[in-house]
Amino acid sequence: MQKQLKITLILLPVAMVAVVGFYVYSLWATERQRTAETPVEAFDVMIRDLRSFHKKRGGFPKDLRELEGVVWEKKETREFSKDGAGLTHRNYHYLYTPIGHHEFTLWAIPVGRQRAAATTWCLVVSPESQRRWKGPALTPEDVTGLSLRPSANQLNVLGLIEQPTSLLKK
Repeated sequence: MQKQLKITLILLPVAMVAVVGFYVYSLWATERQRTAETPVEAFDVMIRDLRSFHKKRGGFPKDLRELEGVVWEKKETREFSKDGAGLTHRNYHYLYTPIGHHEFTLWAIPVGRQRAAATTWCLVVSPESQRRWKGPALTPEDVTGLSLRPSANQLNVLGLIEQPTSLLKK
């Protein structure tokens, strides 16, 4: 009887530590998965890289693939669309459309399970200025009917609101 009591007193704390350890691990794993699914916008970095390309080549690229080798290092893991105008990165899908040699539009659309908590952006950028519209995450139906060169009225219909215009100093 004494021997069984000693084993129980030893195994009970070990079991309690194991249960607490598994619980803490499950909390950590859940938080890590939630963080991985949360969209993280990086359009400011994309604009910086596109402007850097403009400085080096004298104009904006025809598609985002042209940034590789000029501004970006070549990586096999980048998820470009078939035409090279789209790029998915950290649960955001970026749609790039050149308007002219010195102007482009960039859509930043959240994707994934946590997309409803993120913001949709539409930007019209030139070397001297940029106009930004900000709004809620778009539904898949809105994305399929998206105009790559939208008017201000179309953006308002989608719920995007124009932000203060940024003028850049040279």
